[in-house]
Amino acid sequence: MADDGSPPVLSISGSALVLWLHVVAACVWIGGQATIAVIVPVLRGQGDLAARAGRRLQVIAWPAFAVLVVTGLINVANAGLRWTALFDSPAGRTLVIKLVFVAVSGLAAGIHALAQAPRSRGGAASSAVTSAVLGSISLLAALVAALYGVVIAQS
Repeated sequence: MADDGSPPVLSISGSALVLWLHVVAACVWIGGQATIAVIVPVLRGQGDLAARAGRRLQVIAWPAFAVLVVTGLINVANAGLRWTALFDSPAGRTLVIKLVFVAVSGLAAGIHALAQAPRSRGGAASSAVTSAVLGSISLLAALVAALYGVVIAQS
């Protein structure tokens, strides 16, 4: 204990733990996409190595996205925001913008994983371009969503 009777460190609350899980999951989702964006061009032409790297990322990325969604819902409640009144406050309206970017990120990644990536195994140049576009959209949308998340956390 400090001389003034206060504890020597701050305690870790449940809401802090949920926010921490949210940030860690965002690091995995965004960092994984950024890493793949850098290494896939190098791996192209190396057999199926690029596709294998992408599939390996999905093993951790999609669970991280699920954690983002669940912890995001909990964070909304912890922030005192009501779904029925999102447009009634600046934080709520900012959350709506963030959610749009989260949806775009997940949708672009999902289209890539389910529809585009299986087609690109043939090595067609147009498939590589489409994969790059979908991956870029997902990554940029996730980065913007993270920025809005920081803005909300600071409010």
